[in-house]
Amino acid sequence: MKARHLLIPMFLLLITANAQAAPLPWKLDTKHSGLYFDVKHIFATLRGHFSDYEATLSIDTDTLSLSACRFTVQTQSLDTFNRKRDTHLRSAEFFDTGTHPTMTFQSSKILTKGGNRYLIEGDLTIRGITKRISAPFTFHGVKPNPFKKSQNVTGFTTQFTINRLDFQVGNGKFHEMGVIDKEVDITLSMEALR
Repeated sequence: MKARHLLIPMFLLLITANAQAAPLPWKLDTKHSGLYFDVKHIFATLRGHFSDYEATLSIDTDTLSLSACRFTVQTQSLDTFNRKRDTHLRSAEFFDTGTHPTMTFQSSKILTKGGNRYLIEGDLTIRGITKRISAPFTFHGVKPNPFKKSQNVTGFTTQFTINRLDFQVGNGKFHEMGVIDKEVDITLSMEALR
């Protein structure tokens, strides 16, 4: 009987400890974040961005390895500052935005690499094709929002490269012609609020 009474407070302590360890939600500040891509066109590097995206962020800023994130990007929102090119990129030959209106990233693991450097692993889905990727990122810390002292701001930057042909973004024709590279550099500069 005494053993049962001892188990109850131990169980309550375990629940409390787990609740305290759960990462807190942060809200992505899309007005002060950016999702960019760069690709070589013959000799020049062309830059584009996606303007419509959202994220679910569960971030433990003390122990980032306990954190998780999910990004959803509206492919129709791509912009390379050239209307004709953007229409071509939205077509079935590239992003096929009519059939695949979103692309997503779901994290599975975050590894510490020393200092403020980390490695995030997860599943990237483009055009319905999912590949496991890993990307290094820098954690910029947490500070009070200069405009609203009761609110905290955190920030991250990541840069990584994908092969667009792995996701059937293009059929390889322009790469073989030496016009558009198959490698695409992705940059995500992010602020989040709580």
